[in-house]
Amino acid sequence: MGDRFLPTALRVFAALLVLAGGAIHLQLWLDQYRDVPSDVPGAFVVNPGFLVSAVVSLVLAVAILFVRRPILWLVALLFEVVSIVALVLSRQASVLGWEEPVWNADAKRTIAVEILAVLALLVLLAVDYARSGRSRAPAAAR
Repeated sequence: MGDRFLPTALRVFAALLVLAGGAIHLQLWLDQYRDVPSDVPGAFVVNPGFLVSAVVSLVLAVAILFVRRPILWLVALLFEVVSIVALVLSRQASVLGWEEPVWNADAKRTIAVEILAVLALLVLLAVDYARSGRSRAPAAAR
């Protein structure tokens, strides 16, 4: 049990964090971004973008739980990094015209969850890499 517990716990933790990021995006879309008027610069990004992020997060979270493939975890990691970059850019400059210069509570909560997801996915990938190296080592070397 001990040999499998850590990777399984890390997968569950990473999946929950990815799902939490998606839930935040869904809530923000429902509360704020789905009704942004189309004439607002960058509205074409946030109107569908937050909902797409929520759906992709759900798909990735389920896949992290049930598909034990490091390439999938890497895709989830890249998705989270892109989400963080988009959030930071929207606060510092713009994302295809969309700007929000204030770091409000929603933005801070989102970036905290996404950074934790990145860290969990990095640890999951590192543990998997270390374990795969051990399993390939000759029996005499172990």
